[in-house]
Amino acid sequence: MSRKNHIRYLTCADRALEVIICTDSTLSYPLHNHISVFTIGLVIKGSLSVTIGQTSHLYGNGQTFIIPPYLPHSIDAADSYTLLSLCIREELFCRCNYDMQILKACVNKALRSAAVANELSRQQLVQLTDCLDSLSGQAELFRQNTGDQFINNLKQRLERAPENKFSINDMAQAACTSKYHLIRCFKRAVGLTPHQFQLQNRIRKAQRLLSSADTITKAALTAGFCDQSHFIKHFEKYTGLTPTDYKNSCHRL
Repeated sequence: MSRKNHIRYLTCADRALEVIICTDSTLSYPLHNHISVFTIGLVIKGSLSVTIGQTSHLYGNGQTFIIPPYLPHSIDAADSYTLLSLCIREELFCRCNYDMQILKACVNKALRSAAVANELSRQQLVQLTDCLDSLSGQAELFRQNTGDQFINNLKQRLERAPENKFSINDMAQAACTSKYHLIRCFKRAVGLTPHQFQLQNRIRKAQRLLSSADTITKAALTAGFCDQSHFIKHFEKYTGLTPTDYKNSCHRL
């Protein structure tokens, strides 16, 4: 993989915490959301545009942004940029009993383990700490926000087993409604259609599998893709890397 668009994925064994570093990147990412994951982005160099709904904001050197779980967004490269992303699963908040001091200790340990802390200025470390403080209330709201029970059940089913064949007609039949009404309700709640949501969950499952699968084909088929070429096309679209480059970019914290 060339220096341009170099990405490192540094992940804890249980994937509850992930540090992603995009160096000198020009990659843009299509509309997607993060499943049960709070993301903090710190722009170390350059600039990028984050679009949420109809609103876009340009972030430059030293600026941070927070993306809560299930919030649809896209990222456009306004320039070459270097970005550090902290991805914190909601289950880690639960494990820490929503104690932010414990969570900060986990994050700081991960940054030291990844040797990232040495690459950041004191001000940048303070900014990350400030963002972690602001997550406390958001995490509590996320836990309390139950939403529509059927939509929640459908989300969980597509998250747990995205590889299973579950067409929109099957979903509508299970909900005793029309597929058009189901799509509207799901998109209103999640920001994506059921098909888009299922596809991105298949990609995420494939990401987990690539660390241990014998071949890319095996990971693709296990994640629910019908063939390797179809898998590679969508994998590159969502991650900016080929499956092989992604596999080589992953390291355990």
